[in-house]
Amino acid sequence: MIRLLIALIGLHSLALGILMLAVPRFMLGLLGFAGDIPLFFPSQSGIFLLVLGICYLLALRERGFVKVILISKAGAVLFLVTHAALLHAPPIIWAAAAGDAAMLTALAIALRLEHHAAAVSAAARAT
Repeated sequence: MIRLLIALIGLHSLALGILMLAVPRFMLGLLGFAGDIPLFFPSQSGIFLLVLGICYLLALRERGFVKVILISKAGAVLFLVTHAALLHAPPIIWAAAAGDAAMLTALAIALRLEHHAAAVSAAARAT
């Protein structure tokens, strides 16, 4: 279950990153932002998401990268909610915050359940 969540989260970020790099004006319009702005920052967001997606997928091999997912998703939720609530970001930003919060919550719960199962198994072996 955890591996599937990690893979889906990583692929989500990779896809968004590729789209922000390949068709930034389309993505800006889709997300409700003005499309006539310079493309440097949207493209920078694309490469950032691409790198994060790769790091997320590295968690499939190196479990320490799971912390990167948890920290970056928590930061993303805080950033998105702040911008949506205080800085008049387009309404779809609330949906993005909810999506990141859902990914963060699902992964945190799965990790907690795995930890609990391991503790129960260790206790059973000890008796």
